[in-house]
Amino acid sequence: IKLHAAIDVVMRRNHIHHCTMGIWCDWQAQGTILSQNLLHDNHTPAFAKRIRGTIMSQDIFVEVSHGPTLIDNNVMLSKASLRLATEGAAVVNNLICGTFQAIGEGTDEFVSGKNQPRYTPYHFHHRTEVMGFMSILHGDDRIYNNIFIQKWPIEECPADEDPRFFDKQEAGTFIFDEYPTYQEWIDSFHLNEPMAYEHKIMEKHFQHLPVWIDSNVYFNGAKPWKKEQKNLVVKRFKATCEVVEKNGKYVLLTNIFSKVKDFPVGIINTDILGKAFQPDQRFENTDGSDIVFNYDYFGADRGVMTIAGPFAEAKEEYTL
Repeated sequence: IKLHAAIDVVMRRNHIHHCTMGIWCDWQAQGTILSQNLLHDNHTPAFAKRIRGTIMSQDIFVEVSHGPTLIDNNVMLSKASLRLATEGAAVVNNLICGTFQAIGEGTDEFVSGKNQPRYTPYHFHHRTEVMGFMSILHGDDRIYNNIFIQKWPIEECPADEDPRFFDKQEAGTFIFDEYPTYQEWIDSFHLNEPMAYEHKIMEKHFQHLPVWIDSNVYFNGAKPWKKEQKNLVVKRFKATCEVVEKNGKYVLLTNIFSKVKDFPVGIINTDILGKAFQPDQRFENTDGSDIVFNYDYFGADRGVMTIAGPFAEAKEEYTL
């Protein structure tokens, strides 16, 4: 699925596999919701080699948007799960077996020896009229209640490949380590001082926007954000997670929920997620009402507390 300007579009209950790009939201993914999708094997197969210069592969790609973009209750099993060359994404209650890509990258163009930022549109809330244009600072992301697994082996960049275009190999939220918390970000502008000192804060307007990352689970060496306050890092345990066909249906086989079931997490909602920075729009339903992630991949109710990942019930086998 590829859509430009998927404003208030909901992409739900899709099964996308053995293809190049999975779901690709290109520009203006404002109010877009990607929910309850099954994505796997969206990468170069073992018997083939990616031709140099060809397009990259992943499960979900959000490109040069200002958000808010919601990604919830998905099962993502490919080598690259989320390519977020964007800002203002919320990633909630997903099973993520691959890596993040394009964090802090992929939004500018190098023209005539100079880095040129791309100015992309943002819109009046729940409308198609353009409110303005702005470059991408990156960040402004929320990452809650996910399961990260280092499912795939870490590969070295081949000698004949440009390392700038070789995918990151390590799973987890550590890739956001250089991003500030909200408090660090707002403090950098010295708002409590009696006057503004332009020389002190000028560069701060170009820094990454803050991120909110909490209550995630990490397996097989997947690494957390260094500022994450609450998480579960499972060590000395080999996590397995495979999709197989049984009687004409796809089934997820995994052992991870024997560990996840004892790590309760809260229900995420609009009030927790807040507003995307540039459009000043809440993370909400497409009709403007509050969204509450009290449902799982199957639509089952999560109750007042839940477990990380896309399923409300801890099992070893799920018919998808």
